[in-house]
Amino acid sequence: MNRRQVHEVIVAASALAELILAVHTAAGRPEGEPGRRWRYGNVVGIGRPRLYDLALAAACTRHPVAGRAVAAVTIAAHRRVAVDVVFALSGADAVAQFHCATARPETPSEHEAAWADHLAGTTAAVLGTARVRTEYLIRCAGPSDSPSA
Repeated sequence: MNRRQVHEVIVAASALAELILAVHTAAGRPEGEPGRRWRYGNVVGIGRPRLYDLALAAACTRHPVAGRAVAAVTIAAHRRVAVDVVFALSGADAVAQFHCATARPETPSEHEAAWADHLAGTTAAVLGTARVRTEYLIRCAGPSDSPSA
């Protein structure tokens, strides 16, 4: 059974706007915080990532989304490394879910997994700097997790 990691940054639902801004801030800082530059093997992120809007229908079709999706973006480090970020409301929480955006979801690239980890960690750090209570989780999602519609 193929299972892939999904990185999640969770805040109170009332902090959804701060969560969305933190993801944009994390994507806009290729240099990251000291010691937080994206690295994978001999690849070091030095360019400015590109951020694209992602239609909710497409995000929910591609990925198992926990909660009610309210917004989504794709953040590309370069043309072969991209992460879809789906923002969802789940009860009293707002969640940013970082999914690898490969064309073949059963085999996400290790570069994308490292990019998702970096973006989620940097987002949590940005929120921590702003004194927003944050929880950072890594969970497994697989074929048994059906995408929501």
